Amino acid sequence: MFDKILKGFVDIIYGTNRKRRNFELKNADEKVLAADASKGIITNESQEITRGINWVTSQRAVLMLTNKNIICGKWIVPLDIISTAKLTKISSLFGNGQVLTIETKDNKNYQFGMQINPEWINQDALPLELEKGNIKNSLFSIILRIIILGYIVYQIFRRFV
Repeated sequence: MFDKILKGFVDIIYGTNRKRRNFELKNADEKVLAADASKGIITNESQEITRGINWVTSQRAVLMLTNKNIICGKWIVPLDIISTAKLTKISSLFGNGQVLTIETKDNKNYQFGMQINPEWINQDALPLELEKGNIKNSLFSIILRIIILGYIVYQIFRRFV
């Protein structure tokens, strides 16, 4: 229930349904099979799903899977150049999510983080390996969390002690 509410809220912020409709109107030969608000990164090598600095500067856009392409903002990845695709279900403090990881034949690697959406599992244009996983913490993420926690403790100490 909470996952659906959170997904609906995020989709409103990103304008997911409007962008999906506009895309379908402008591209009559492509059908949108799944669409989600997403954060995406691109790397030159396959990486584990990790919280880190690359997600701070990630591209935020509506991720769409069509019968021909994966589209996220300025990135367009034709389905026929994708060599592997994996959908990893993750759990966090703010509910469940999923990360789509794709590798292309030219060795580009994309990761797209989004809310749980069964459209990705129910489609048949992109063969997906489904798995359940965890997000690892990078050194940057751990240091940032320690700094934030220290600041909170300092503010509590300063105001109440």
